Amino acid sequence: MDETKQRPAIKYSDTDAKPVVDTIAVETPLQTSSNRDDGKLYGTLMRTPGNDIELILGLMISSGDLEMNDEIPEIQVSGNCIHVSVSSINSERTLDSTSSCGICGRENVEIKPLRNCAAMPKFSIDTGIILHIISKIGNGQELFQSTGGTHAAALWNLKGEMISIMEDVGRHNALDKLIGQQRIKENWPMTNMIVSLSGRISYEMVEKAVRSNIPILMSVGSATTSAIDLAMFHDLTLIVFARNNRFTCMTGAHRIKNSDEVK
Repeated sequence: MDETKQRPAIKYSDTDAKPVVDTIAVETPLQTSSNRDDGKLYGTLMRTPGNDIELILGLMISSGDLEMNDEIPEIQVSGNCIHVSVSSINSERTLDSTSSCGICGRENVEIKPLRNCAAMPKFSIDTGIILHIISKIGNGQELFQSTGGTHAAALWNLKGEMISIMEDVGRHNALDKLIGQQRIKENWPMTNMIVSLSGRISYEMVEKAVRSNIPILMSVGSATTSAIDLAMFHDLTLIVFARNNRFTCMTGAHRIKNSDEVK
């Protein structure tokens, strides 16, 4: 499927206006279904087409419907429809969600420790590795470079080398695609890995990281209070404002060497 399309527009400046053709990121609905008696899974998801199996698999993990050691269910994709061979799900996510909201469709959300999640690994990483990642954090965002309208989630090893990157109009979709991809590749759990995000870190982004055992989550943007609280519950290292050779560590600073020298 095409990830971009051309759309006519008029570009204005202080001196003139002229017709142009812009490259736009595609956003389309993905209908989800399952073997449940009612046939439902997660309703309709708005996403950038492509990597739909990774997306739904990552969402199942992030929602707690596929736990760490569960086998991957059979997943069938036909156009903008996806069917997962499961007869039940644990989460309360049943309603449609937009590409801007990764928590839509839940009836109840409590800010408390998540159940059945592995403990985060104990290690330390030098600030130089974090700063190296920050200097490369925009690399590989080809869809963003052509449209200016997508988010990215990138996976890095502890040497600061990029392993993979996923893009989508939804920031939570991008992370789900990355998680699903690594589960398929059996690079699982995502222990001793770092994930960088292009947008703010909210509750559901930390939840996805915790359920995938990602110990360090960083973003060029800010974090919400609920994200910080959940990260603290699970000893996740949460890094924000990772740009311009600086960063702020909100939780889990014990994993960062010389953290007192970073502002």
